[in-house]
Amino acid sequence: MFNEDDQTNSQAAAAAATKLITTNHVDAIVGAQFSGGSLSSIDTASSNNVVMVSPSATSVKLSDLTVTKGWFFRTISSDALQGAVAGSYLYTNSSFRYAGVLAINNPYGVGLANNFKAKFTSLGGTINASQVVIIPEAQTDYAGALNQLFGASPAAAPQVIYFVGYPDTGLTVMKQWQNGLSSHSWWNRQWVFSEGLDDQGFVDSLRDPAVGVDVTQIWGTSPAAPNSTLYNGFVTRYKAAFFDQDPVLYASHAYDAVYLIALAAQKAGAVDGASLKANLRAVSGPTGTVINGGQWSKALTELAAGHAINWEGASGTEDLNATNDPGRGSYEVWGVSASPAFKIYRLAYFGETLVVPAAAGFGGQIAAQSQPNNFVTQIRAVVLSKLE
Repeated sequence: MFNEDDQTNSQAAAAAATKLITTNHVDAIVGAQFSGGSLSSIDTASSNNVVMVSPSATSVKLSDLTVTKGWFFRTISSDALQGAVAGSYLYTNSSFRYAGVLAINNPYGVGLANNFKAKFTSLGGTINASQVVIIPEAQTDYAGALNQLFGASPAAAPQVIYFVGYPDTGLTVMKQWQNGLSSHSWWNRQWVFSEGLDDQGFVDSLRDPAVGVDVTQIWGTSPAAPNSTLYNGFVTRYKAAFFDQDPVLYASHAYDAVYLIALAAQKAGAVDGASLKANLRAVSGPTGTVINGGQWSKALTELAAGHAINWEGASGTEDLNATNDPGRGSYEVWGVSASPAFKIYRLAYFGETLVVPAAAGFGGQIAAQSQPNNFVTQIRAVVLSKLE
């Protein structure tokens, strides 16, 4: 196994993938961590017959087989679902009717912004074209973007802002927003963050006196670990192996990615990329003998007997569709608890049985289930080397 850090930077991710493929000669990559890195790496991976299985890259562009050439898979559902969940929750459950969108200018930001807008407006909500503001990443000044987003008067300001970004950009935006409240009272609106900002360290930086944001007023959306016995069993095994630490966001998806690669290799009787590519979807289900985490010996027996298998993972069913995506996923709305903890916790939960497949969209009111939780979104690309 070889490890490289994609740094949430497209160029770094492409360089990491090139090193892993040309120097370490891997056959499969668990990663990249984010959509831009996956997109910048996929040409190198596909031209060298290396499969990529990402636990956390969510852009809808990665569902396009003309882009991925079939060499990209993922255990996390696409932003077609997260955007639909966010749009439905804000319109149906929270009764917002007028929203603005602020998003970073990369495949993740633009894609999720578009999916959120499509769902929110399809339900009857209003999002003005001028108030879908796409911003460059990691700049020093976003005053112009904030002025455009909120308009020149209270009548022009959206009721809620959906913000798609990463912490480097997010800190600058929120600091300038906070500083502008004294002279722009109509900027005081509800913020809802995407999972790129679902990070306890980021929340702590917003609460710092130098920034001064009331973080208890922030909501967010994220893919979520399921409420299931399989996930609970994964947590128990994880904590036993890693000094009683709770799994971070996407840890279960990374686990499922490695297991699927291993099952595909075993089914194929080979570890080359082409063999893995040909068998990954087959071992994911939806039919066959069910295999769960910790049941490798059962998988060996079933595969040796020529039986079909159906991986049911720690992060969900993982039945990969024709574009190598899970058709369903679990999601949550999160908030930040009051003093003295100021910790990210779960406000509402949408199990994968409530989220219809991406191709059909997302509709209906969600039954909210409150459950405290705490996620930190720091993971690194983990790479499976040749097994020979």
